[in-house]
Amino acid sequence: MRRRDTLRNGALLGATGGLSLLAGCAGGDDGPAAALDVAGTDFREGDSGALVVDITVENAGEIDGSGTLFVTVVAAESETGTETADDGSVATDATREKADVTVPAGETRTVAVEFEFTYAQFKREGSINAEIRTLDE
Repeated sequence: MRRRDTLRNGALLGATGGLSLLAGCAGGDDGPAAALDVAGTDFREGDSGALVVDITVENAGEIDGSGTLFVTVVAAESETGTETADDGSVATDATREKADVTVPAGETRTVAVEFEFTYAQFKREGSINAEIRTLDE
């Protein structure tokens, strides 16, 4: 009877010890990593009159990094501004575009994203929000 208790406790101790060793492999320091961040945004008028947003992505990490860039733009509903919101302000509309980007370690890359808004709509009442997401976030 004591032999069974001893074997059961030994098996439990062995299983617990094995799991704790594996837990160290599952998390912790995985070595060098990429560190992507939006370093800047700029905008311009494209050849067709559309709004083009240039986003600079920086990789401060030690290895190449890839991610998806999400850019949201708010602009006036029209170039003339005849549409107004309920509060009397200029009526706006928003749209979001995305682009995949890969940046070598320690470098920057600029990505141009074109929108359906015209440059005039954006200049009238616009804002830009850009963020990058990687698989590990």
